Amino acid sequence: MSDMQDEPKTENRSTQPIHFVSRKELARDEQSLTDRGNTAAQAGDFETAAEVFAQAVEVSPQNARARYNLALAQQYLGDVETAIAGYRRAIDLDPQLIDAYVNLGNLYGELGMYEESLETFQQAIELDPQNEELYLSVGDAYRTQNLYQDSIQAYRQTLMLNPDQELASNSLLDVRERVNQQWRRVMEQEHKIDEAPTDPARYAELASLYLDMRRYDDALSTANQILTLDPEGRIGYDALAAIYEQMGERDQAAEIYRQIVALDPEDAEAWEHLGTWKSLQGDNDAAIEAYTRAASLDPQRVTTRFSLAEAYLENERFDDALTVYQGLVETADRGELQLDDLAAAYAGLAETYNSLGRYEDAIQTAEKLLERSEDDPEGYYQLATAYDALGRYDEAIDSYQNAIESDPLNADYYNDLADTLREVKRYDEALDTVQQAISMDPSMILAYETMAQIYEATGHAEEAAHAMSQANALRSVNE
Repeated sequence: MSDMQDEPKTENRSTQPIHFVSRKELARDEQSLTDRGNTAAQAGDFETAAEVFAQAVEVSPQNARARYNLALAQQYLGDVETAIAGYRRAIDLDPQLIDAYVNLGNLYGELGMYEESLETFQQAIELDPQNEELYLSVGDAYRTQNLYQDSIQAYRQTLMLNPDQELASNSLLDVRERVNQQWRRVMEQEHKIDEAPTDPARYAELASLYLDMRRYDDALSTANQILTLDPEGRIGYDALAAIYEQMGERDQAAEIYRQIVALDPEDAEAWEHLGTWKSLQGDNDAAIEAYTRAASLDPQRVTTRFSLAEAYLENERFDDALTVYQGLVETADRGELQLDDLAAAYAGLAETYNSLGRYEDAIQTAEKLLERSEDDPEGYYQLATAYDALGRYDEAIDSYQNAIESDPLNADYYNDLADTLREVKRYDEALDTVQQAISMDPSMILAYETMAQIYEATGHAEEAAHAMSQANALRSVNE
């Protein structure tokens, strides 16, 4: 296993010479490829290194080190999402591979996927609780999210393991100063409240400060003070809505927005928020009702129209979804949507055509999307879905692979590709691909079912039964 100083660093840390790791027990061909990859990497030729390590993966797809080396080369090339997928697969093959966790956690942080970053570092700490670098990385991740108390604890743990860790000492001082600045702002706002204790706006600013500090109890208490002062006004409810949204409290957020639209029934944005939280509660009928009301109040509100179409799809009201997406595409064709919204409109329309079994229409729509937004992953995915349904498997496989190349972090793409590979009896590739889907999303029930089908097709009854038991266990947890 490589030393910690040999890995890519986060942006405030120096980069040391790299070393891609090999093992004596590797097969001769793979060992030769690994040596060639190492040589290229040491020369700074990461493109060649990646090509050679990819060949090593082909020789031994179940070898975690080969996957790791390829991901590391891709990371140095800046292909972050593909590297993440590679590290996930390497960890799946070797859950003890600490270096993969470290690099994976850092890459998640670079993409702003802080929850995934922290979860990855915590998994690594369970495996190596004396690793100071891991605690330092955890502290950095918390600090990036302004979770200063948590970052303080992580930096302290780093210093307990290594009192001379200068980065941890400097970071701890920085966080302490940030905390002091937050409390100074709180005290200043408290003084403003003292000067005008009946002004709800001043309490709202205090609640916002507490929310920035993740001091939810204090923020809620302050918001409730606003409601005591002004029970019929919006300001207290808006403060509570912001707090519950940040906390991810679905039921409370939905209830607050229900009260807001009762107070202000002409507020399209509030109706849209209500629809969002009703959708998250799983109440799609109520979500559709809220989105419909928002759209009637503000027909030009694009986010509402997308949300309504998605809710129709979720409720299998495909004809209603089709109407909304067709309207969005017409808006896009008039040049009234941003590029991302244009792509989403065409992708949604293609998905709706697929859901209706209108596969030729789905193909035409997906092709139009790809003409306007080259390499759009959903364009390729909807194209693949249509080809798949028509039995045009070679074209489906090519399109699924293009979707994965454009978005390597989407587990659905891997699973559907695996299922199509199973259909054409390319079982080894299918199994490797569905395992990649599971490494990307270990809670994906459908992927375990696909794996079971692959094992059944290849006569591995015991493995098939085990995969189905995993699917059933996940399903029971969800229910």
